[in-house]
Amino acid sequence: MKDWYNYSWSEVVRELNSNITYGLSMENVNQNREAFGDNKTLNLKSKSFIILFLRQLTKLYSISSILTSVLLFMALKIQMGIFMIIINLFCVTIYSLKNYKNENKLIYLRKITPDKALVIRDGSSISINADELVVGDIVYLEEGDIVPADVRLIECNNLRIKESAITGDNNIVEKYETKIEDSEISHSEMRNMAFRSSFVIEGTAKAIVVEVGENTQIGHIIKELIKDKAKKSSLEDKIVKLINSFSTIFIISFIGILIYSFLEKVNIIVNFKIIALAYLIMVPIQVIIIIMLISFIIYSKTKRKGINLGGLSYMETLSSTDVFIANKIGSITEERVFVKKIYTNGNILEARMEENQEDKHNIDRIISIGVLCNDSRLDVEGKIKKGDFIDRALVLYGKENSINKNILEQEQERILQLPFDYERKIKTTLNKVEDKYRANSIGSVDKLIERCTHIMKNGIEVEMTPQDIINIKRADLLLAKESLHVLGFAYRNFNYEPSINENIESNLVFVGLMGFENPCKENVINYMEYCRSLAIKPIIITDDNKITAQSIGESLKILNKNDMVLSGVEIDNMDDDELEKFVEKVGIYSRISSKIKSRICYQFKKLGYKVAVTGSRFTDLPSFKVSNIGIATGFNCTNIAKELGDIYVEDNDFKGILDLIKESRQFLKGIKNIILFNLIITLIEFISVVSSSILNNTITIGFKEIVLTNFVTVIITSFMIYSETKNIEGKSYEKVNIDKTIFHKFSSGIMFYIIFVAISCIGIYNFNKDINISLANISIFTILNLSLILFGFYFIKYKNVFKNKIASMLLVLNIMLYILFVQIFTGNCIEIFKEMFVNSKIIIGIILVQIPLINFIKELDDNSK
Repeated sequence: MKDWYNYSWSEVVRELNSNITYGLSMENVNQNREAFGDNKTLNLKSKSFIILFLRQLTKLYSISSILTSVLLFMALKIQMGIFMIIINLFCVTIYSLKNYKNENKLIYLRKITPDKALVIRDGSSISINADELVVGDIVYLEEGDIVPADVRLIECNNLRIKESAITGDNNIVEKYETKIEDSEISHSEMRNMAFRSSFVIEGTAKAIVVEVGENTQIGHIIKELIKDKAKKSSLEDKIVKLINSFSTIFIISFIGILIYSFLEKVNIIVNFKIIALAYLIMVPIQVIIIIMLISFIIYSKTKRKGINLGGLSYMETLSSTDVFIANKIGSITEERVFVKKIYTNGNILEARMEENQEDKHNIDRIISIGVLCNDSRLDVEGKIKKGDFIDRALVLYGKENSINKNILEQEQERILQLPFDYERKIKTTLNKVEDKYRANSIGSVDKLIERCTHIMKNGIEVEMTPQDIINIKRADLLLAKESLHVLGFAYRNFNYEPSINENIESNLVFVGLMGFENPCKENVINYMEYCRSLAIKPIIITDDNKITAQSIGESLKILNKNDMVLSGVEIDNMDDDELEKFVEKVGIYSRISSKIKSRICYQFKKLGYKVAVTGSRFTDLPSFKVSNIGIATGFNCTNIAKELGDIYVEDNDFKGILDLIKESRQFLKGIKNIILFNLIITLIEFISVVSSSILNNTITIGFKEIVLTNFVTVIITSFMIYSETKNIEGKSYEKVNIDKTIFHKFSSGIMFYIIFVAISCIGIYNFNKDINISLANISIFTILNLSLILFGFYFIKYKNVFKNKIASMLLVLNIMLYILFVQIFTGNCIEIFKEMFVNSKIIIGIILVQIPLINFIKELDDNSK
């Protein structure tokens, strides 16, 4: 952006070929649109649900399902064909809805962009769509407006704007039209500029548009958000990819069976049935349903805890966290501060001790400065309804010392305000005191004393000496070493009303320092040990100075032996290569901007770390997008951060988020076990049923039996496995990946079990088929169902099932449903059981031998890890 703030408004108007009275002509509008572009900042076009739905239908698993449904209809299995269509539509719809939600996530940004703008064109004031603005347009602003573009102010009438979307500062900024001489200033210091998506709180203005569209400051931010919109991998997509690999095998088998049928002139309808059966067995589409149901359970459970998950994929990403970056206040300290100590008259005093008369005048002046240079608001009952933690602490301390903010502000009316910003590190208000004026300033000690020429001693202003400066810095150091957040207090009297463009913050009178204590939460040291036990590097961001940060870091064990504290000022003078050398050695960052926060996240990612970062403001969004996962936190979190963050945690608690990371890792282990279980069952069914069907040239088990096995028994057993997620053994620092490495879990023991069950099914069918074909079918169904129920214990300890009420209930439900299914299929389950066990006593042996076999395989696999 050109430094428009360094130009007078008349120079800006002249350079952009505009006119403050007549505005732009339509010819100029078209020329400027061609030269500078239009004002369409938000390229937020999202795909419609229909497009996403159709795209999902083209996935291999969906095509296979549709193909199977067609074959079932051709084989006159109408009910099963309809069932397959319903299952496919359910899976496709669920995935389409998830993708549609992600596609439309950034649409929330439209809420901070205006629809209309009032401009002057061809000498007339007209209302146009904000997207139609061009550089050089003369616009009007008034109370309640959202600034429609980046503008240079021409005329202001008590204009006050909130620019939190751009600067991250929640303070209301007073604006003026005068040229600014300083160069290389921050956005918050550009008082003669207003930026798109800022809110006009009070007053009116006329301004000229200097930047539009993606060239606006908000445009730059949004462009980065859009660019990184699809950066995070999806757990659901990985599962679909896994299922698609089985669909590929199915399609190859489908083609092979068709060729075999053609060459051998086999009954094509019989082979259609075998192909359809092969799909039901080979493609574990039930996994999608299981994951979606678990997703709903997880979402409901975390919602009750005040956690809003964007999706299971974010839990997967969270589980792989190596670096956790959090703000100090709220995460490891309480969300409150209070005045602990005061320095004035050369003495450090306890804030709540009986002060002597010599100090009283100075202390009262410090309190008055703190109460007046303060953005908190009190209701009629005197309760604080607004303001940051420092502002609240100052008001409460004033109240304790009989200085009421509302009364004092009535006596000393505020005329204007210079809000705090990252560069100046000072905030100032100008108040009217009787018939004179006083500037009240609060800020960083180093920055403040640079602007002071005098000091108040015993209520009298005297010239500041070098020794005074040494004493002040020494006191600052002592307070900082006590882990106190230190601020300086100063003022300046005027016999006249200074204008906002005067250097009000000069020739100040230093009064004293205040040390604020931010109480730590209990067991913070344990939190740090807990964090490192999860193999996560904790990094804290604080607004304290470097010395205070060092003291806090050492006392709370945030800093390891070789860790260091790095300040924003130091990082400002580093390029990315220099920062990369330091980033792994830093445990605490002191007084950094949102831009630096993004740079830190980027450097960690560049080094291969998985980064989780917390934030609560719009300006934290770039950090969210640069990191692997962005966590919006706190009750005071802005709505836009909640919407665009990956996860929202209501209680900004360091341990709470670490618990969530640990639970995510346990959850991923549970999901991996469920997927592994389903794949093992798929192989058992494929080898036993498909092979025996091909060998016997007939369907050896009914479609309904397979559907009930896969979509009832398997799903219930999967939930039984999931119910034991918290009891899964393993090291807390172990990270879980769900990818093709899952096949590495197919140990020799598991493969032996698969072959054992498959051979049992084939053998029992051939043993019974000549006696009673229905008995043979039910025998396979029995072995498959009871085997997969028993194999669930590979992932669960037998003793835990009876301790876990949910697992016990699911186990009993599975067995009861098996009996019910047999009754439905045969019409007389008692008789069929008698016949099955009389004629096939071996079934009992097959089932019973699996109990010690599964336990042996589990112990063997556990010992081989």
